[in-house]
Amino acid sequence: MQSALKIHAIILALNEEQFIKAQLDTIYPFCSKISVITQYDRDWYGTPVQPDNTVQIVLNYKDPAGKINLVTRRMPDEAAARNMEMLSFNKKSFTGTKSHGRAMSDIAAFHSAPDYFWIIDADELYDVDTIPDILMHLELKKPTGMRVTGYNYLRTWNQRVPRSVIDFTHFGFIKPGILFEQRRVISWNESRIKYLLQKLHLPDFSSKLFGFINCPEEIGVFHHACWLGDNKRIRNKFDKSSHRESLTYKEASVDEIENIFIPTKDLPKNIQNASWPVDFFCDTKGTNGEVILEG
Repeated sequence: MQSALKIHAIILALNEEQFIKAQLDTIYPFCSKISVITQYDRDWYGTPVQPDNTVQIVLNYKDPAGKINLVTRRMPDEAAARNMEMLSFNKKSFTGTKSHGRAMSDIAAFHSAPDYFWIIDADELYDVDTIPDILMHLELKKPTGMRVTGYNYLRTWNQRVPRSVIDFTHFGFIKPGILFEQRRVISWNESRIKYLLQKLHLPDFSSKLFGFINCPEEIGVFHHACWLGDNKRIRNKFDKSSHRESLTYKEASVDEIENIFIPTKDLPKNIQNASWPVDFFCDTKGTNGEVILEG
């Protein structure tokens, strides 16, 4: 059964040529619109960045339904970039204007708000087989926002970090009108209320108070590829990240994180079938626990 929700994906993508096509292939059938936002040749700090082929891949992507919006802005803040794009899709964007050619109904349809914005980074790949169930759960529960859990991967898609080591859960879906305060945080008051309830030894109802829910892991998760590849790629990713000031990159630190081996056949089919650099997969696990890279 297919969800009737209208979903508009918001993707931030700076030098994500290795992921953006796989991302678009995965989410395109489920979205009414997709906004890919890029600073193109600047990071969040205004530092010049040598652009890769991300923009060209988006421009050349087959889009028969006209869903994809490519937005190039030198935005100085991650939350503001998402908020500005989401605010573009509301009645205030066109109320009072007079069309020079297209029917006003076309203009209204373009700016109409979705049921939910799907907040997703280029390297956050959902299992395509679970997306219908995730959207059905969203439609059933009708939350203000829904967090989704992510599995992190190290070096290759075959090395997954257990949830017990890194718990990575953040907002994947939010209703129009809800804006971010910082990065993927909607309201710092939620965490403050949670802390207060813990101190008072009371049940935690902080999420419920704001209308937020978590997507159950048995329904769906996403697969986060931030740490895939060699040290050069990971260092470049960290250097451009909005978390740069709070992170210290060490070349050995990635390999020190506990991980478990996941056979390629057990990965989502859209990850298995996408085109990746050869070192994004490993063949087998060695006798001493090391991974043996393909190629």
